[in-house]
Amino acid sequence: MVVFGDATTGNPDLCYVVGGSLPRGGIYLKRRSNDPSLIVSNIDVGSARKGRVRDIRTYSDFGFEKISSKFERDEARARFYEKIIRAAGLEGPTIIAGRNDSSNTLLLIDALRKRGIKIVGEKSPTILEVARETKGRSEIERLREMGKKTSRVVERTRRFLATARVRGSKVLMRSKPLKVEVVKKTIGRLLSEESIIAPEDTIFAVGRRSSDPHYSGEGRDIVRAAEPMVFDIFPAEPDGYWHDCTRTYTFSSPPRKVKEMYDAVLDAQASALDMIHEQVPCRDMMINVCKLFEKRGYPTVRSLAKGDREARTRGFIHGLGHGVGLTIGERPYLSLYGKDQLKKNSVVTVEPGLYDPKVGGVRIEDIVVVGSPLENLTPLAKEIEL
Repeated sequence: MVVFGDATTGNPDLCYVVGGSLPRGGIYLKRRSNDPSLIVSNIDVGSARKGRVRDIRTYSDFGFEKISSKFERDEARARFYEKIIRAAGLEGPTIIAGRNDSSNTLLLIDALRKRGIKIVGEKSPTILEVARETKGRSEIERLREMGKKTSRVVERTRRFLATARVRGSKVLMRSKPLKVEVVKKTIGRLLSEESIIAPEDTIFAVGRRSSDPHYSGEGRDIVRAAEPMVFDIFPAEPDGYWHDCTRTYTFSSPPRKVKEMYDAVLDAQASALDMIHEQVPCRDMMINVCKLFEKRGYPTVRSLAKGDREARTRGFIHGLGHGVGLTIGERPYLSLYGKDQLKKNSVVTVEPGLYDPKVGGVRIEDIVVVGSPLENLTPLAKEIEL
């Protein structure tokens, strides 16, 4: 197996096998039943030694500079990779992995195959997908710490919101209508204070527009009393593990329909959490939640499969959850058609939601570690009213 990239940032496969951060990336090589090797630039040796690979080499050890001086870029890269692959003794079918530009990767694969190196593809799940699906002790500790940091951001945001004054349907902050941009600036500051980042922004969707699960909220949107606010935050370490949690709030008492949706979502999540055990089919959890919602009269993705067009925009219109680790969405997938089963030390979200374009949305999301018992990594209260 060869795993490569120009950086570990945005490259979860390389970050995983290296076990650390490499600003300029590197090339990881592993033979079956042999210890791996890692090849990095001369200035990244110190960073590489902080990871899990013991055999560290440099590009200069394999004549990178000499090869680069003789050939144009693509030809030089192919010759360089051929040299290190043969030196590592990778003679059988070889997998190339890493999240890189697909065009350049295909060009490299084509050049290596022409040189007699047997590059092969993998069916999903790949070796690295399977490896990353369950977490080791140090990974769980980092995910646990991310849960604590994220929960502090959410709780401090909730306290900030609670300082606003409600006047009828208006929500005022320093005598001005509260806008989403003010809330998001506060969230950004709190993330910075925890030394974590939000690479894919943060969802703070208010009112009817919160019925779109992925509407992030625009700065000019105005927060109003008794309307749902869906706060979905998914931050990450600067080069590492993620968290993902959602809470739904309202200023003052929620309308009857919103309260009914909230109670249904809360009950569905509790039922799903009770089902989390090793070897439980993820599909069974999804079906169970769909049945609970359908009994209360809400459409679900099962209804959509039966031709119910309303289920595109109302009811339970997405999956129940997904794995979280070095990416915000990975195996296992808690979906209607997935074939995954829960494994010990898998880390998954449980995020049922209900949506109605006439009312808004409600979603509650925690991250848990599969085990006996399970561990909830999102230590936050679940109360809708601020």
